[in-house]
Amino acid sequence: MSRFRRDEFNPREDVNLALDAATGAAKREGVEAHPYPREGDPADAILNVAEEVGADLIVVGNKGMTGARRFLLGSVPNKVSHHAPSSVIIVRTT
Repeated sequence: MSRFRRDEFNPREDVNLALDAATGAAKREGVEAHPYPREGDPADAILNVAEEVGADLIVVGNKGMTGARRFLLGSVPNKVSHHAPSSVIIVRTT
């Protein structure tokens, strides 16, 4: 399955195209997927969607969890794991 990262897309590219491609890839692997496009902080977006849909589980990658940047700015997986309304699994992606 292809992996899509936020930094692989030019901000001017069509976000819906990227979401459609990711959703299609998931479905080809037998995973039901529904895109929820949001603007703003990625961790806040994940947390908001999880609350809106009543998610039982949030799965995030570990990107951004190492180095000084994590301690200065925090990381998406760190913020999600501390503020999630449900269980969180952090998978190794780096």
